[in-house]
Amino acid sequence: MTMEEKDWRTTLEKALSRWEVSLPPEGMDFFDVYLNELIQWNKKVNLTALKEPLHIALGHFADSLAPMIVDDVFKSRSVRVIDIGTGAGFPGLPLKIANPGWTVSLIESTGKKCAFLRAIVGAMELNKVEIFNERCEELGHQKDHREKYDLAFARALSSLSTLIEYGLPFLRIGGLLVAHRGRTAAEEATRVNVALEELGGEVKEIRHYEIGDLGGSRNLVVIQKVKPTSKHYPRRLGVAAKRPL
Repeated sequence: MTMEEKDWRTTLEKALSRWEVSLPPEGMDFFDVYLNELIQWNKKVNLTALKEPLHIALGHFADSLAPMIVDDVFKSRSVRVIDIGTGAGFPGLPLKIANPGWTVSLIESTGKKCAFLRAIVGAMELNKVEIFNERCEELGHQKDHREKYDLAFARALSSLSTLIEYGLPFLRIGGLLVAHRGRTAAEEATRVNVALEELGGEVKEIRHYEIGDLGGSRNLVVIQKVKPTSKHYPRRLGVAAKRPL
């Protein structure tokens, strides 16, 4: 193991230990494969702006695992999970590595990123992972996916209102949407009452977290599905982003 490999591994392990999150025995080996594939693919496909192993380990791997600080997520075992706008697999694949019993669906509308996802899932030989090269506005209306999931994750940079419209139609009653947000999370949460009422959710908690030397204020907004979502949502392609509730 090179010094560089040791550094990113040690740093990731320290970040997780602060949250009392432990990986399965083979977990760090999976992240090693993930890192190497990501760096190689990133040379030909724009997957991430982060290039250095240490930055990827903290900015993507550790950040993706932050939802494990939420008790309901930490305690989840054989659940069905969806990652909305996963990109290069964040946060869905790191969460799958930490939780082998989860059944994970990854939604990504860009074909080249889906090709990477298929390659990395194959390289890590992960089971119970499905990849959908579709838009969530369409998938959210399909009977095999609508209100079928226990947990939904969204790390994309859409407005919180838009993420609520994308995520809640997938969740069963009692399910949770966990959205990665920045320092303005609490303020954002006060402006989504219309979206919550329309989509059938309520804010359960907002959890602050920090990652080592990355700096910046990070938060998770946890929204619980409390009633069925109207069949009118999500709206047609692009509307939720252009005209948030």
